[in-house]
Amino acid sequence: MNETIPSRARGGAGSHPVDRAARGVGHACSAAVSLFVVWTTLAGRYPNWIQYEVVLALVLGAVFALSPGPLRRVSPVLDVALSAALAAAGVITALYMIEHHHEIAAFREGIPNAADLTVYVVGTLLVLEATRRAEGPLLLSVVLLGIAYLLAGPILPGILGHRGLGLAEVAELAYSQSGIFGVALGSVVEIVYVFVIFGAALRIVGAGEFFDWIAGRLTMGRRSGSAQCAIVASALFGSINGSAPANVVANGAITINMMHGAGFSRAYAGAVEASSSVVGQIMPPVMGVGAFIMAEITGIPYGNIMLAAVAPSLLFLLSLSAATALEAGKLGLAPAPVRREPWTRARAAQATTIVAAFAVLLGMLFAGYSVDLCGLGALVAVVAVAMLFPETRLRPRALIDVLVEGGREGVAVAAACAAIGIVIGAVSATGLGVKLGQAILDLGRNSLPLALVAAALCSLLLGMGLPTAASYLLVIFVAGPAMIDLGLPVLTAHLFVFYFAVMSAITPPVALAVFAAAAIAQEPVMRIALIAVRLCLVAFLFPFLWVYQPDLLLQDLSGPHLARAVLGLAALAAAVIMLAVVQTGYFRGRLTRLERGLLAAASALVFVPGALTTTIGTVAGAAILGRRWYVGGRSLTAMSGLDRMTTP
Repeated sequence: MNETIPSRARGGAGSHPVDRAARGVGHACSAAVSLFVVWTTLAGRYPNWIQYEVVLALVLGAVFALSPGPLRRVSPVLDVALSAALAAAGVITALYMIEHHHEIAAFREGIPNAADLTVYVVGTLLVLEATRRAEGPLLLSVVLLGIAYLLAGPILPGILGHRGLGLAEVAELAYSQSGIFGVALGSVVEIVYVFVIFGAALRIVGAGEFFDWIAGRLTMGRRSGSAQCAIVASALFGSINGSAPANVVANGAITINMMHGAGFSRAYAGAVEASSSVVGQIMPPVMGVGAFIMAEITGIPYGNIMLAAVAPSLLFLLSLSAATALEAGKLGLAPAPVRREPWTRARAAQATTIVAAFAVLLGMLFAGYSVDLCGLGALVAVVAVAMLFPETRLRPRALIDVLVEGGREGVAVAAACAAIGIVIGAVSATGLGVKLGQAILDLGRNSLPLALVAAALCSLLLGMGLPTAASYLLVIFVAGPAMIDLGLPVLTAHLFVFYFAVMSAITPPVALAVFAAAAIAQEPVMRIALIAVRLCLVAFLFPFLWVYQPDLLLQDLSGPHLARAVLGLAALAAAVIMLAVVQTGYFRGRLTRLERGLLAAASALVFVPGALTTTIGTVAGAAILGRRWYVGGRSLTAMSGLDRMTTP
C-alpha cells in the first residue's frame, strides 16, 4: 500500500551485517503477518483483542526492523539494538494484554493498576515511534495534537473546550478499543491486509507488465500517446495498489521520463502521473480497497458502491485524457511511435490469471460472501491459475515474495491506522465530533452548499499527508454523521468524504502524490501541484453533483431513473471535454479569451442541477466547439496548402 518502508529500508548490497540481519527479521515479520491474516481468514479469527494484538506486534517488528531509527547516523549497531529492543517491547506488551485482557475488562477498566498503565504507555509510545518511522513527522504531529487536545480541554475556548483527561486516562483511552485497537486498525486487519496481499500476488505474476502493455497498445500512435499510456497504466495499477504516492513511485520513473521525451514539460508530466495515480483510488473493482472498507463500515453491499463509483472514475479518466490530448495538440507534438510488442504466451498467461482473479472476486462479492473471504478467494485464484502456465508459475521463492511483499506493503498503513485510532478516540471521548457535526448542521440549516464545502475542506485538511484509508476513516467519524443528519443518504455521505480524502493526495500544501512525482521529475512541488489541481478540477466537482443529482450514482436502474442517469452522464461527458478545452485554451487552434469565457460558462451551466440549465449549457458548448472545429479545420487546410506551395 504505502512505499515508505521499502524506500527507507535499511541498507543495500554493501550494508552493515547488522542491517542485513535486521532486514531479514523485517521480512520474516512481514511474511508472518501475511500468513497469520490468511490463516485466520480461512480458519476463523481469534477474538478481536488477540487478533489485533498479534498483527500489531508483527507490524511493529517489521517497522522497527526495516526502517532506520534515530541512532542510525551515530552507529548502525546501536540503531539496530534500539530497534530490536523496541520490537521486543512490542511483543511483551502484546503478550501481557492477551493474557490479562479478560481480567482488565472485568475488574480494572477505568481503574488500571501500575502494570496496566505501564503497558498502556509503552504500547502507545511504540505505535507513535512506528508511525514516525513509517509515515514521517506529519502524521505523528497530527496524533500528538490529538493527545494534547485530550489533556488541554479545560483551557481551550468555545466549542473546543472539554473537561480534560489526566495522563492515566489518556494512556488507557489510547491503548484501548476506542483508540489504537479501534475501527481503523480493525479495518486493516480484517479487510485491507487480504487485498494488499492479493495486489502483491497480482504484481508478482506480471499484472503491472500486462497493464503497461495494454496501455501501450491502446494509446500509441497518437500525439498524446505517452501521456495516455501513463494515464491508463497508472489508473489500472492504482486500483489494486491502494496508495497514490506508491503508485507514482512504481510507475513514475518510466512514465514521467517517457512523457518528457515526447515533448511535455517535466512539471506537466509529473502532474499527469500524480493525477492518474489518484484515479486508481476511486476506480472499481478494488478502489484501492476503499470500497471494501466502506462496505464494512456502512453495511452497504459492495455492488452498490462499485456502481456508484463507475461513472465518476470514467469521467475523471475522460477529463485527463482530453486535457492531455489537447495539450499535445497545442504543443504540436509528433505522434508517438506504435509499439510492436506482440501478443505472446506470457501475455496470454498474465491476462488469464488477471481475468480469473477478478472473476472470482466479483462473483463471490455478488454471491454475498464476506469481503475478506472474497479477497482470499481472489488470492487463491491468482496463485492457482498462475501455476497452470510456465510463464506465470510461482516458484517457492516467488510464493515467499508474495507473503513478504504483501505483509511489508501493509505495514505502513497498519501503523498509520493504529495511530489514527488515537485521534478518532480523542474526537469521540471529548465530544469534538458532535460539536463539529453540529457546526456543519448549523451551516446546513441556512445553506446546504456551505455545509458541503465545510465537510469537503474538513476532508482535505484532515486527509493531508495520510494514506487514503486512514484519512477516510478519520474524516468520516467527524463529518459523516452531520452530513447524514442533513438528509444525505449514507452512501452519498461516505463517497463524498472518501473522494475528498483521495484528492488530498494532490492538494497543496501537503500533497504526497505530488511530492513523489516532484522527486522523479526534479521540478518544484508547487508547480506540479497547481497543474495537478487544474487537471483534476472535475474530480473536485463530482461529489457535489451526487448530492443534487443522485441518479448519477446508478443506485436505481429502473426505466425513468436510468434514462435520467444516461442523459445526465452524456451531458457531463460534454462538460468535461469543455473544461479540458478551457484549461488548455486549445481546440483545433488557440482559443480567444472570449471563447474560453463562454465555454467556461457553458460547462458551468451543465454542472448546475436542472434540465433547462443542462440543456442550455450543452447546446451552447457544442455550438462553440463546432465553430472552433470548422474554423480550425479551415486554418489547418490553409496551412497545408501554403506548405505545399512553398515546398520545393
